[in-house]
Amino acid sequence: ALAKEKKVPQHQHTMPELLVRLLLGLLFVALRAQFYPLLKLMGYRRFEPQQGSVLVACCTNGLGHLHQMERVLAVLEEAGVDFPVIALAKEKKVPSYKLVALKHRFPHARFVDLDFEVDYDNGKSFKNSAIVWNAAKTACTRSVQLSRKVAALFKQYRPAYCLSFWEPAVASIINVMNAPTRLIAVASQGQIYRDSSGDERGLLMRGLHQLCVGPRGTLVPLSVLPMEGAIPQIVSLPPAAPLLLDDGGFYVAYTTVPQVLSPLKSKLAGRRVLLFVKEKRLAYYTAKYKRYPHVTVQPASPRFAHYLARSRGLIATPSRGVVTQALAVGKPVYLFCPRGHLEQEYNLRFYLKHFAAVTSPRTRRYRRLLRVGRAGTLPSGWQGRLESLAEWDAGHAAREGARASQGRTLSEWLSQTDELIAKRLLPLLTPAPADAAAGEAAAAAGRGGGAAAERAASGGAASPAGPSPGAASPLASPVAPWVEEALRGGAVAAEGGTGAEEEADEDEGEDEDEDEDEEA
Repeated sequence: ALAKEKKVPQHQHTMPELLVRLLLGLLFVALRAQFYPLLKLMGYRRFEPQQGSVLVACCTNGLGHLHQMERVLAVLEEAGVDFPVIALAKEKKVPSYKLVALKHRFPHARFVDLDFEVDYDNGKSFKNSAIVWNAAKTACTRSVQLSRKVAALFKQYRPAYCLSFWEPAVASIINVMNAPTRLIAVASQGQIYRDSSGDERGLLMRGLHQLCVGPRGTLVPLSVLPMEGAIPQIVSLPPAAPLLLDDGGFYVAYTTVPQVLSPLKSKLAGRRVLLFVKEKRLAYYTAKYKRYPHVTVQPASPRFAHYLARSRGLIATPSRGVVTQALAVGKPVYLFCPRGHLEQEYNLRFYLKHFAAVTSPRTRRYRRLLRVGRAGTLPSGWQGRLESLAEWDAGHAAREGARASQGRTLSEWLSQTDELIAKRLLPLLTPAPADAAAGEAAAAAGRGGGAAAERAASGGAASPAGPSPGAASPLASPVAPWVEEALRGGAVAAEGGTGAEEEADEDEGEDEDEDEDEEA
């Protein structure tokens, strides 16, 4: 994807590629050595899948995957797909309002807490060494209980399909045990693997693919732009609203590790900023920004869409959901990229290449990351810019036409989301006639004839659609008077989730070298 990428002779890739394949093979051997005996001890046995039964598994590192799951399951439920169980990687990470809404929306599904997930950040900082340590500790201390839960789920539900939203534990077990369950993964990371940018060839990305998809799985990408075989990036778009210019308006900002946005303290002191953070870190960041009255800290919530629609623009890390949400409604976007995060770096290059509304700092680290000169001029054909926060704040009017035009085009693609969810996923979750007949016959033989065959035939019957979730919960903390004043003059719907509650695995980061504050 980079215009200046050097061509390397094929023979120079031989040894690194062999090494990568060796490490991936060792990863599979380690997973099999760990989980195969545990699953067998916990009672796992080869089973005949129940046709039409779908096991749903969802990552909970951030809420982006949960929003995607909710939208996809709503479409599939309407089409008659039965998903009796929804397994969440770690339920305690899900805010209470969201968990209640999910259970209310899908009352016929059983929610299971796997309590098995690597924690990428503590809400304050991001360190690769801490991630490795947490992964090792999780694998050593929680593998037994995970194996017990998954073995019980397979025994009780005999799922023919696993619909995974980038949840690696259940996917890895399916591949390790060579289970008859067909694995279908839906994730925004799929765009990286399909985009052929070069990022997908690295060890980290290939390792993630092996864990979350594996050789037997099918990955369906969520894509910001039209892509063959993909589903549009799943976001909830707020209705268009006029920009309020009283007192200069305000910006919204979001990331799960807010110190990456610390330049807000001094570089944008003349503008009001509404900063959304994780609910559990609200008190910490409220105290941290207490000396900066132009910054108001609020917990991430469904009301984010209200503020985005009325704001001057978005300041964030390159998280797929929240940035796509802002671009679709024509808002200017300023992106700070966490250091060393491959997915975020890919997202930054992608947005700068394709969208005129996107701007990033012109500091040395960004120039090196993007391989540009001191002047900060991006490669030919790229539509974004490298500017300071002050220059970006003063230049919105000059790019208003391009933002609006690209926003309309993006909205048209996103409007096809429900249609393409059904088009891409229903064929993958529906057995071929020959397979369905064979499955019904095997089930009937195993249970003694006609009554069992009748049950097998009805295994995929549609479950009644659940009621719509209730109204969005109010914010957990008081809202600054200027915020409520900014929202007056027009109600904005808050139906559905918000892109602000994005995957934490896409929102990690460190502070900028030049703008690092004393605490960071």
